[in-house]
Amino acid sequence: MGADLFGSLAESTCAALVVSSTSYELIKTTDALYYPLIVTSVGILASFASVLFANFFTVNEYTVQNVLKAQLGISTVIMTIALVPTVYVLPDKFSFQLKDATPITTTNW
Repeated sequence: MGADLFGSLAESTCAALVVSSTSYELIKTTDALYYPLIVTSVGILASFASVLFANFFTVNEYTVQNVLKAQLGISTVIMTIALVPTVYVLPDKFSFQLKDATPITTTNW
């Protein structure tokens, strides 16, 4: 993300929504069309949880870097675990039609 974190997040979410609208299977499954918003929502909850972990560390001018690294690792683990159930919102197989190209078929994983 860039310096304008919210703007970058909003733009990447909107771009994912536009790309997902090109897949007939995703349009047909309404929950799957909202998958980029689900990922963003899970990310917000994961960030709240990882911020709470800062209270378990003693933070001073010498340990700030280590605490931030620990929070980054904790948030990565939380986000990874939290995203696993969201994959089941997507259809088992879906395809994207690119302009003047053959369709790309993929699975939910």
